[in-house]
This record gives sequence, C-alpha cells and structure tokens, in this order.
Amino acid sequence: MNNSNSTDIYDADLTSGVTAFDTKNFTMAYQLLAPLASQGNAESQWRLGMMQMNGLGMVENQPLGFENFMKAAKQDHVFAHHMIGVAYMMGEGVDKDINKAVEWFEKAAEFGIPGPMYTLGMLYEDGKEVDKDLEKAKLWYEKAAEANEP
Repeated sequence: MNNSNSTDIYDADLTSGVTAFDTKNFTMAYQLLAPLASQGNAESQWRLGMMQMNGLGMVENQPLGFENFMKAAKQDHVFAHHMIGVAYMMGEGVDKDINKAVEWFEKAAEFGIPGPMYTLGMLYEDGKEVDKDLEKAKLWYEKAAEANEP
C-alpha cells in the first residue's frame, strides 16, 4: 500500500476542514475534521472543541469541547492552552476555577501569544477573582505588547 497517498488525503482533509472552519462552513468543517480529531490531530481537536464549546454548526456541548481542548493541549497546541484557561475562568464545560485558569493562561503565555498575557494582566488589574497585583498586571501587559510586535 502506498502510504503517501493516505497522507495526501489526510493533509487535503485537514486543509479543507480548516478552510471550511475559517469560512464559517461548520457543518463541512465538522465532517472533515472529526475523523482527523479522532486520529489525534491537535489542530482538528482544537477546532472541533471551538465548535462544540460555542455551538457552531452543532448543538453546544461544552464538556466535549473542553475534552478536545485538553487532547490538543497535550500535544502542545498553543491556542488550546488559552481556551482551557478561558473555560476555567468562565466555567464553560468544566467547573469554574480561577487558579486553574491562571495556570493555563501562564502555560499559554509561554508560547509567546498575546491573548493569555492580556487576560492575565486584566485579571491582576481587576482584582475581583485573583488578588489585585498592579505590578503583575503591568508585567503581563508589557509582555503582551512585546508579543504583539512583528
């Protein structure tokens, strides 16, 4: 059996699935990405998680979305870490736990993306859910600004 052929189909499905997702054709995205997610593809798991978490093209299923974020995060998917932080912060698909949220935002920040850094800055500046710490807030805002620079 020629393995490169199945790899080509896999890559084509992933590319098409991502395109379908990005153009908000979530039904098509699900059909293409679900089989890849079940095979362990992190990008597919993350996008499936986004659809399940937000009810995009399907009935909302936040616990399942959270599960897919966790699977993708185990493979170091950058945005999955951030979304797990959001899930813990909001109590979406999992019990609300601000300490776990902070933990996941910090893990996501290690990948150098600004989103979790801004969120950490806001949490520390706000001081409603974590102890107010303007030094930490300033630090995270500065890191986020640096991460945003081209």
